[in-house]
Amino acid sequence: MRPVPMGLAVRSPFGDNSGDNVTFYVRETGDGYQLEDDGSYLPHLVAAGIDIDRGQRRQLLDNILASSGAFWDTETLEIKSRPLTNVSDGAVNFLSALMRVRDLELLTKEVVRSTFREDAIEAISEVLYQTFTIETNAPLSAKFSENPADVVLTPRGGGRKLGVFLVNNPTPFVEAELLHSEIEREGLNHQFGAAALIEDMPKIQMIGSRRFQRAQNRGLPMPVFRGDENAAMFALSRASLRQAA
Repeated sequence: MRPVPMGLAVRSPFGDNSGDNVTFYVRETGDGYQLEDDGSYLPHLVAAGIDIDRGQRRQLLDNILASSGAFWDTETLEIKSRPLTNVSDGAVNFLSALMRVRDLELLTKEVVRSTFREDAIEAISEVLYQTFTIETNAPLSAKFSENPADVVLTPRGGGRKLGVFLVNNPTPFVEAELLHSEIEREGLNHQFGAAALIEDMPKIQMIGSRRFQRAQNRGLPMPVFRGDENAAMFALSRASLRQAA
């Protein structure tokens, strides 16, 4: 840490995609303390042609930041925390948000052109419509409103609601992990569940073997879609019914 005119500059031990250490600032306000980045990362995304003002990227950006108590200023493009009274705890969450938001760069034009989302929702609708009501871009409940799933499956006969994240890059996989962990932490496994529907095997390499192993060991359902679509749909059905009783 070192003092600067606005407060304190904090240099973390974690590097970004360019190899530089991620740095943020602590500023005292009338409501407590606020953490801020240096305002360069989001303009970098915009300059690279990544539209963060709307659509999937806007939703991902908002979800990633909100889960850590942060937001982005649409005028200055700075990432900021909500007012804090405990800087130590807030700094950990804020740094996590700054690291996770780097995954937005992986949403390349090739990924955006993928028909995976449309194909997956179509398959879910065709195979599971008789046993589940199906919603898209919705939270499991008001309790989990900050982490909406791509698809929510609700058993028609009553049972455990399942939030499905459609994974063709690391960001929705992280969102699935976060929701799964939150459900576990709250002890609500009998009411809710989370699953990551992975597009194909190469996407597992993009996610990373260590992260995939950790999620697998912690019980996150992770069916693979391409090449075995119907079996993947039934895997989602089983994931919803697994702890519904």
